[in-house]
Amino acid sequence: MITRKVTFLIVVSLFALLTACNSESQQGDALIKEGELTEYERSLTDLVSETFFIYDVEFLNENAKEVRLKVDYYQEGELVDTIVDFGTSIEEKKSRFVLLNTPYKDKEKWNAAVITENGMTSLETDPMDSLSNMDMTVSSVGMDETELKIGEKTIIASIVKSNQENISIPTDIASEEDLIEVTAYEHAFLVSATLMDCHIGDEGCTE
Repeated sequence: MITRKVTFLIVVSLFALLTACNSESQQGDALIKEGELTEYERSLTDLVSETFFIYDVEFLNENAKEVRLKVDYYQEGELVDTIVDFGTSIEEKKSRFVLLNTPYKDKEKWNAAVITENGMTSLETDPMDSLSNMDMTVSSVGMDETELKIGEKTIIASIVKSNQENISIPTDIASEEDLIEVTAYEHAFLVSATLMDCHIGDEGCTE
């Protein structure tokens, strides 16, 4: 219960952290960059999650209607499950994406949220068996800045958990070779964002 309250407090506190993105010379339909946290917000987030990703997003194309966040789970190169599948309508020009991988008793779960100045939509997954142990190395990588294009799935972060001592994963996962490299370990989570020019559930709208 305490962990859930702290997680909620973290997400709420991030309302005030929406920052301006520089859209000059950008060709994509949105610009996404790593969110800047104060020491207080970072310390608060560290209380409940060793692995988190926070991004500021500026939507540049008025045709972008919805954004879809996913966390796909791989085992040794094979897609096992989609842990998070979270879509929300784009109502404002700027948003903040928050994704937390948090321990929960002897399990773990994901929290995802899209925050704007006027509100928030969020998702909390059911607890799943923890994949970490004392002998396992955990490595995570998030992109500093990139563009999003309508209809293109863009991987913005990854987490790898492995019994190998040395883990090497690419920062920019933009090719099939990169995907094979990052998912070759015992456990890998890929966080992606997709812009849509329609709303999921509408006739003819597919990712």
